[in-house]
Amino acid sequence: MQGAAGGCAGAGVGPRDPGTRGSARGRRQVGAMLPGLRLLLLLGPLGALSPRAQAGAAQADDVVELEFSTQRPLHLVSPAFLSFTIDANLATDPRFLTFLGSPKLRTLARGLSPAYLRFGGTKTDFLIFDPKKEPTFEERSYWQSQVNQGICKPGSFPSDVEKRLQLEWPLQEQLLLKEQYEKRFKNSTYSRSSVDMLYTFANCSGLNLIFGLNALLRTADLQWNSSNAQLLLDYCSSKNYNISWELGNEPNSFWKKAGVFVNGSQLGEDFVALRKLLGKFTFKSAKIYGPDIGQPRGKTVKLLTSFLKAGGDVIDSMTWHHYYLNGRIATKEDFLNPDVLDTFILSVQKIFQVVEETRPSKKVWLGETSSAYGGGAPFLSNTFAAGFMWLDKLGLSAQMGIEVVMRQVLFGAGNYHLVDQNFEPLPDYWLSLLFKKLVGSTVLMASVKGAERSKLRVYLHCTDASHPRYQEGDITLYALNLYNVTKRLQLPRHLFNKKVDKYLVKPSGPDGLLSKSVQLNGQTLKMVDDQTLPALSEKALRPGSALGLPPFSYGFFVIRNAKVAACI
Repeated sequence: MQGAAGGCAGAGVGPRDPGTRGSARGRRQVGAMLPGLRLLLLLGPLGALSPRAQAGAAQADDVVELEFSTQRPLHLVSPAFLSFTIDANLATDPRFLTFLGSPKLRTLARGLSPAYLRFGGTKTDFLIFDPKKEPTFEERSYWQSQVNQGICKPGSFPSDVEKRLQLEWPLQEQLLLKEQYEKRFKNSTYSRSSVDMLYTFANCSGLNLIFGLNALLRTADLQWNSSNAQLLLDYCSSKNYNISWELGNEPNSFWKKAGVFVNGSQLGEDFVALRKLLGKFTFKSAKIYGPDIGQPRGKTVKLLTSFLKAGGDVIDSMTWHHYYLNGRIATKEDFLNPDVLDTFILSVQKIFQVVEETRPSKKVWLGETSSAYGGGAPFLSNTFAAGFMWLDKLGLSAQMGIEVVMRQVLFGAGNYHLVDQNFEPLPDYWLSLLFKKLVGSTVLMASVKGAERSKLRVYLHCTDASHPRYQEGDITLYALNLYNVTKRLQLPRHLFNKKVDKYLVKPSGPDGLLSKSVQLNGQTLKMVDDQTLPALSEKALRPGSALGLPPFSYGFFVIRNAKVAACI
């Protein structure tokens, strides 16, 4: 970990910035490899090696040989590589921000730290800070409970208030989704109390808050009107809050959302103005991220190019958004289709092409992403089936040089959340938790051999050395099997004698791929209580045995005592 992620000079206690150095060099290495890597990835992640002699009684067609390239890191990602968002629409009615006081939700968020917490989304550009606005009854109840219990201690948020809000949430969720579908957005105001709740949630959960500012507040000549941002910065400065900032969300769609057109050059100048504004407060070292464009197509690419030329120098990382599908028409077959997964590769390549041509040293972040836009796909984005898209996107992002990936959303409206309305973790939460505990920041290269290898996708990192069971030099392989038969992975010959820990994830219950719960090595994952996550127990494999991956499953394999030099 490095220093704080920006904010007030001399700011008080807060999570440290989990950013890393050396990304530009790593990205140039990736760029030099892209022609070959691109072909390799488009054919389906990764390819080759190791004899089948030790496949035992397994059918030869189900044995897959692996090749690892571990001489040097392919890339270094941030320790906060897997991060997540809270959608700004949660503040449409600030009463619902009090959900962030839930001890259970905080426990779940803390399990995924270190991470960035982005407060953003479409509603970002329709929220106005009102420092004189009085807190609601629910907000006052929230703060009273915090004062009584201690700001970061498990609180006793009044259960009657929480239950009432949970009963009212489905209607609020419908209103938010309707607004999104119809693209009829109304301005809402938020108070000092709303800012306090967001910051407290992030700070008490070990997260670095990134706050999205309204970019649709414009002067007559279409320059950004920073007066409302000044009010917010003045308040945050008075509280010594350690916050990073964004300006606007998907500026390529401003015209559709609000009938306002802002070109890339103007947007770049607006970011320069934000940087100057931060310098007037105690935010001189605060980080700025942007421009949070949508997927790189047509006019959006032109906007990004002109933005980076005009304002790229003042941002700390370039951010963009990606979704595979339209949530209203997506099918289960789409979620399991390797061709759909591979569409992500072309978008990443386009983004890096633009960045390399304009700001070649700039880090690239996936600032908002999930399976399907429009709130996700009902009965799909919140099930085990969504894990294939999520795990593959994490693998490809790390392999292609993206430093941070922010999952939409931790909690909120729609179907792509990690935690449901009852604060119960969904399959992608457990997958994210396993990733956090087992996968380190150093990216290596793994490949499989076979004519249809696009359905068996494998990725390799150094193991997270903070895990108490593992040590420097260990490596973690993670893989997903889209075949309808079990595949057995054979490690390269020089690793045959190593001990391997398996963490196999399968759906739990009768709903199969559409299950909302998962089992790890045969045991269904559940929280022990509101403040305790379950143990993520491994299954030790015999040295030399194949790594079994059942049909339509995914998992992690930690190769112990591998002594990989790049991981030491």
